[in-house]
Amino acid sequence: MFDAKRTRFILCHSDNLNAARYPQRMKKLAFLTATALIISARAPASAQPAPAPIFAIPITGQLANGNAAAGQATGFDNGVGEFWVAFPGSIRCTGSWSVRDPNPTIVIPVTCGARVRGEAIVTRQAGFMTGSAIVALSNGQRGQFVFGDLTYEQAFGQGRVRTR
Repeated sequence: MFDAKRTRFILCHSDNLNAARYPQRMKKLAFLTATALIISARAPASAQPAPAPIFAIPITGQLANGNAAAGQATGFDNGVGEFWVAFPGSIRCTGSWSVRDPNPTIVIPVTCGARVRGEAIVTRQAGFMTGSAIVALSNGQRGQFVFGDLTYEQAFGQGRVRTR
């Protein structure tokens, strides 16, 4: 049980023993109290849950040099879409777009590692779950990709990628 008399006695006598350090302890206590108040004021009342995926569709394609790539496009319930495409033994490219964009053709910035940037011109078919993309990267590489139920041959025909 809590004994107020004993606690007051201990506090008073410990302060007498360390009277020179009392102002320092009070400054620390005030600092810690103020810090706790600031942190609690900044913290949200409830943490927002991570966005939930609403769809995930495959991406396949190749660069003009013939390097094949595969990846995935994922749409989230917060309206953000994200994609990644990996080239085996090489780089991985990523990007994001607004899932709610009503346009059938959109331009998406692409990032591949720390140095390579580019853009993908994406053409979506009715329903926006199928389509194709033409990609140009800052390292001079060009590529063609398909996503959803569309095959590469349906979008671009047979043979190697022709982007020029």
